Formats: sequence, C-alpha cells, structure tokens
Amino acid sequence: MPPMTQALSFKESAVKFDGIGFLSKAGQGKARQISAQNNRRFQALRRSISAVRSFASAQTVCTQDTDEDRQKIIALVLAARILEIAEAALLVMKNGMSNEANNLFRVFLDTYFVNANVCSDTAFVSRYFKSDEAARLKLINAAREHKSKLFKAINEYATRALHDALQKDIAEEKIQAFSSYAYAGNVGCSEIYDSMYRLASGSVHTTPRALEKYVEEDGEGNVIFDKRLPA
Repeated sequence: MPPMTQALSFKESAVKFDGIGFLSKAGQGKARQISAQNNRRFQALRRSISAVRSFASAQTVCTQDTDEDRQKIIALVLAARILEIAEAALLVMKNGMSNEANNLFRVFLDTYFVNANVCSDTAFVSRYFKSDEAARLKLINAAREHKSKLFKAINEYATRALHDALQKDIAEEKIQAFSSYAYAGNVGCSEIYDSMYRLASGSVHTTPRALEKYVEEDGEGNVIFDKRLPA
C-alpha cells in the first residue's frame, strides 16, 4: 500500500470537475451493467440474508425473566440490525456505490462484533447497555464547551449535579465506553479488526485514501475528475 503522496501527483494544469454521477441515465445504465456482471454474487448475498432472516424468524423467547432470556432478545434485535445493514449494502452495491458499500461493511462489522459478544457472554449485555452512560457523559461534556443556542437546552438539562452523579456512577461501576476494538478482541476477531475494519474505515472518515475513487491521472500526470460513475 503506497503512501498517498505516491498515489496522486499534482502538476501545473487546470482541474475541472467532471463525471456525470449516479443519477444520470449513463450512471444508471452503468449500474445495471454492474448488477448483471455481479448477479451471482448478489444472489449469494440474497440467499445469506434469507437464511439469517429464516433463522431469526424461527426463534421464540417465551419469557423475559432471566439474563439468558434478555441475552436471546438482544441477540435477535441485533440480528434485525445485521439484516438491515446487509440489505442496504446490497442495494448500494447494485448501484455501484463502492465507497458507500465500504462504509456499510464497517457498520456491519461493528454490529457483528457486538452480536458475537452478546451471544457468547450473558454478562456482556449489561455492560453493553451501560456503555451508553459513558457516551451520554461524553455528549454532556462536549455540550459544556459551547455557549450557543444550539446547546442551550442540553446545558440547562445537564446540571452540575446531574453531571457529577453520572460521572460518579461511571467511576463506581467501572463502566467502559463502547469499543469495537475491545469487542473484536473479546471474540477472537482482532485480525478482522486490524485488516478489513481498518481498511473500510477510510471512507467513513473521508481520509485521503478515500478520494482515490473520484480521481485519476492523465498521461502527463495531471489529476482529473472523471470517476463519478458506478464502479
């Protein structure tokens, strides 16, 4: 994987925004081509989605009294989340939106790591939901950095007493923030995190490498825009 400074070079030449996009007739035609070329792969994904849906639909949790019951319920809720992500990814891929497919793949892995933890450790369910308290404190702390009208309501709600009580609860209960890295490690998926997850993160954050899909160089090494088409 070369550095980005090697991936693109900039020379003295006019750069013009080009590319007709996904909503144009040409873009839609290209998407149909991609769909036809990858039909077997898309059908395989459809079958996988159908299998997961059938499995989840066959499950029944008769009571909600024990930790194990609640574990099963949350696992089913997460299965619904996984199905939605997979269905969205299929629609996105069939339209050739490869950057957005990468985004959804990373979201899928986030959910996969969480679900794997839920299914393998009953006690994780409580820790998972308590992680929202850490996220809540983070939002409150961020809001306190601003005095504008946008944050007025939350700053009025999040009094010093509420903030301190929340901070105290988090410290006393040793609540950990949501961490895909930790969740992946818990279930033996560190290699997946450090490979596929990290690579898919580029387009989520619009890192420099995510821009490669939109540009290329002409014969003289000038950067040109001509890749706003399904790929």
